[in-house]
Order: sequence, then C-alpha cells, then structure tokens
Amino acid sequence: MAYARYMLRRNDLLQPEPVLDSDGHPLPECSFEYSDGERVSLIDAGSGISLLWIPGADGPKETYRYQLPWFMDRYRVLAADLREGFGPGDSFDRFVDDLTELIQKRETGPVVLVGQSLGSAIGMRFAYLRPDLVRGLVLANPVARISYEHVGLNRVALVPVARATTRYLPTPLADLAARLWCKSNVWIYDSSPGQQNLIRYALWTGPRTVRSSVSSRRVDLLKEMDLPSELPSIEAPTLVIKGPEDTYCPSAWALEIDSLIPESRYVEIPRGGHCCHISLPGAFNRVLDDWLDELLRGTGE
Repeated sequence: MAYARYMLRRNDLLQPEPVLDSDGHPLPECSFEYSDGERVSLIDAGSGISLLWIPGADGPKETYRYQLPWFMDRYRVLAADLREGFGPGDSFDRFVDDLTELIQKRETGPVVLVGQSLGSAIGMRFAYLRPDLVRGLVLANPVARISYEHVGLNRVALVPVARATTRYLPTPLADLAARLWCKSNVWIYDSSPGQQNLIRYALWTGPRTVRSSVSSRRVDLLKEMDLPSELPSIEAPTLVIKGPEDTYCPSAWALEIDSLIPESRYVEIPRGGHCCHISLPGAFNRVLDDWLDELLRGTGE
C-alpha cells in the first residue's frame, strides 16, 4: 500500500512534456474555463482554417505533440485537455457542450475536428449534433462502441498488466516492460519503427499523468451511447485513419464507421498501431495534409 501511494504521488506530480514548435520552443498555453467552472489547458496557435484536436481517453492535448507544430504553419490549431470533472447528471454530451463553448468563445467559426480513439467518438457525436460547426471530420483509430470481445482472453489479461507496469513500476523497469508490450502489440503499444515515441509518451505524458479512474469515467460515458445508428446522418467530409496493427480498436471497427458515414475515406498507416499519430507521425501527418488540401480545394479555400 505504501508503494502504491508513493507511485500515485509520483504520477500526480508529473507534468506532461510541453509541445515544442519547429525551433524547439514550447507552444504557448492558456487556461480555458467552461460554463460549469471546469478549467482546462489550451493551445491555440497559428492562423487560417481552424483544426480542433480532441485527445483520447487519457485526455492530454500533448498527445498531438507531433501534429500541432506541423500544421500550425498553415492552419490555426486548437487543442485542449479533456475535462476531468463531471457532475452527477453529466452524459457523453458534456464533451459536445465543451467543444461548442470552445469554438464559440474562441471565435473559430466552423472547424475541422481531429479525434483520436475516444476523441473520435466525441467528434462523431459532435458532427451529428452540431453539423453547422463542422467543416470536416478526421477519425484516427476510431471507436463507436465499447467492446473487448475481439481481443481474446490472453490479450484481455495482458492489458491490465501493461497498464499497471506503465503506471506503477519505476521508470527504468517500466521502459523495459513497454518494449515487451510493443513487441506483442498489447494495449496502446505497437511494434512500428517509431515505438520509442510511444514509450516516451506513455511514461511521461499519457497514462501516467492521468489517473485511471478519470480515463475510465470518460470511457464509461461512451458505453451509454449508440453512435453507429447516428453515423449515416453525418454530413461532413470524413477521413478515417487506421493503424492496421491496432489490436485494441480493430480495423473492423474503423471499416464499419467508414461504411456508415456517407462522405468517408479510409486510409491505413502501414505498420501503425493504436497511436500511429505518435509512433509514425510523418506518415500520419502526410495523409492528413493531403486530405486537408483536397477538402479545402473542394470548397474553394
């Protein structure tokens, strides 16, 4: 118990590594307050058409450290941490309300939403409820429903172990364990050439800096939703980006989402896993860049 308390304390004191611009300087951050008093940290940089980036279940905006500097030279990029506090009556649509407030208060106009994992579910729900505020929708390793039936017993058993070693082992041992998880494609890890980026993120930014109870609460809210039934009504041009080595959210899920959204395109990142925007950022960014160029040419912008 003493060890567990010590490690939780260590994790609570961790600060995510800042997002750096092309010159190695941290991008400026500000505090943003929602109408219920919840405060989150926000990056708002660049100019032009607005790209609004939605993190996954862990919630830190720094998950997009390899995207924000790349795209801020041509676009306005906004990325906020997911909220940690929820009221007793809050549903999954609390995230939709948050995005609406962010867009309106920052006066962005309609945005291109980019969501990773759980962030993709938030993006889909937002595009369904607020089509007037969406220029385009990007879904990276998306999820529209929560299920672990596809993972298999052995892998289901390994996911909690991978989480525990990431969060609670001393860093040198956690790093060694993470290399094993990468070889086995367990949880968010993958065996791509950029796996060290992923290990660094897991140990210094993502799962360690947010308590598991917080990320689990976010995921639990999605369990109450029936997103697949809404997808045929989404009008926004959509890009589905998939890492085919992802065993956590399988390709079949992404293909189903792609088939249900009328104006959707499906693209795979070879050798990519669940967080291919981190492990293979160059390939991910080029796919997104090309799609944005085509999207904006089609609207004459």
